[in-house]
Amino acid sequence: MKPKKTKKILLFILELSAVFLAVYLVLLPFWPVIKYNIYFNEKIAEEAKDVEIVKKELKIIMKGLPLSEYSISSNRVVIKKIGVNAPIVESSSFEYGLSQGAWHIPETSSPDKGGNTVITGHRFKYLPPNNLTFYLFHKLEIGDIVSIIWKEKDYFYRIKEIKIVPNTELSILNPTKNPTLTMFTCHPIYSTEKRLVVIGELIED
Repeated sequence: MKPKKTKKILLFILELSAVFLAVYLVLLPFWPVIKYNIYFNEKIAEEAKDVEIVKKELKIIMKGLPLSEYSISSNRVVIKKIGVNAPIVESSSFEYGLSQGAWHIPETSSPDKGGNTVITGHRFKYLPPNNLTFYLFHKLEIGDIVSIIWKEKDYFYRIKEIKIVPNTELSILNPTKNPTLTMFTCHPIYSTEKRLVVIGELIED
């Protein structure tokens, strides 16, 4: 093959790769919403509030999880409705915790102790998989159920409150008398100006 022809082919491949990369970077932020809008329906909305269905789904989801996923943490937060299935990381470093999945805020409680368990996660990262982020957090509704696996035990929380607070608001970290799950992420998306907060109460067996 002639050098000129080879150069033209390589140049074409590079240009094509650049186009694909540009399309990827542009469309990736919108893919979770597109996918959600395609598949979401009334049945899914109802199932997200049915604790028995959520329990069955959690067993199926965890059976299909590869062992490599447990290398980060065996504790997990699972919210099928919005595609979240992330390890809950315990670390004094928020950078490390958020880079690996959902970060359990130090000094807050844990499901096995009752009180207020506080977990946070990134809203968006340009690196898949999206199951590690809270990108669709704004799609959660009062009554939806969040699954937490903590020390090999399952806990289910029903969302009772959703609110937006300034990023300086620390009252969401306060201890609570009843077993509570508080989760938060950035709001609006791509901004750290505020926090979107979801609060759930433990569903007792």
